[in-house]
Amino acid sequence: MEEIKILVIDDERGIREGCRRILESENYQVAVAETGEKGIEVAQTDKFAMALIDLKLPGMDGLAVINELRKIDSEIVPIIITGYGTVETAVEAMKAGAFDFVAKPFTPNEIINVVDKGLIQIKERQEGLELKQEKRERAVDELNSLSIVDEILARYNYNAASLIAILQDIQKQFNYLPQNLLRHVALTMNIPLTRVYSISTFYSAFSLKPRGEHLIDVCLGTACHVRGGMNIMERLERELGIKNGETTYDEKFSLKSVRCVGCCGLAPVVVIDDEFHGKLVQDKVPKILAKY
Repeated sequence: MEEIKILVIDDERGIREGCRRILESENYQVAVAETGEKGIEVAQTDKFAMALIDLKLPGMDGLAVINELRKIDSEIVPIIITGYGTVETAVEAMKAGAFDFVAKPFTPNEIINVVDKGLIQIKERQEGLELKQEKRERAVDELNSLSIVDEILARYNYNAASLIAILQDIQKQFNYLPQNLLRHVALTMNIPLTRVYSISTFYSAFSLKPRGEHLIDVCLGTACHVRGGMNIMERLERELGIKNGETTYDEKFSLKSVRCVGCCGLAPVVVIDDEFHGKLVQDKVPKILAKY
């Protein structure tokens, strides 16, 4: 989370400076004001995550200050400081929009605890906003994806005999076969989903899991195996930090073994994005990966 700024508004100097020392010792940035009017002026010049506000202030009281601060920034978390720690006071503060209140006299731990609770609310609210944004983005992405698949299906006139070619085009577009798109293909073309999955899983060229930007095929056919193909695979696994059949965390590389790529004279062979690397030795692996 970014640096937290807290505004303290209290007409008692001891309270203001006490809160400042306590909160700055916890690495918060703190600004102080002795009246509600001055606090509002400060809030207009900077963005504060929360405000500690005395309930009884000269001129504008704490509840009115909360109302004005919310007009400046609806996300600010107000906490009331009060010498009148009653249930009625708490209810009144909450109705005005306060997140919580702390009664005078208070200890450093009480201030820290109420601020920590406020930060939890800020974090949860931010996570909620991020989740909503992610859901909106996923919905937009899915609509765009379905539109792309519909264009592919139209190119083949929704002909079930062209299913393999359709799946090839989808995988070329998305780098793998997303399950929601396979269901869309089956529904749109009016063919059983089991048939779509059967073809998708039968051919090794198809993948139902996201693949890396670069696809690494390590030949382990007879010639390559005899000439050290497994040693090349093990070196690639160490360099990439993954095992055969896996994709790197950053989705840069996917690694898998294949059976014979048809150029046994160059054994051992690794194919990266249709580019052949033959007569390999382990020491060449890092230099080859660096190209990608």
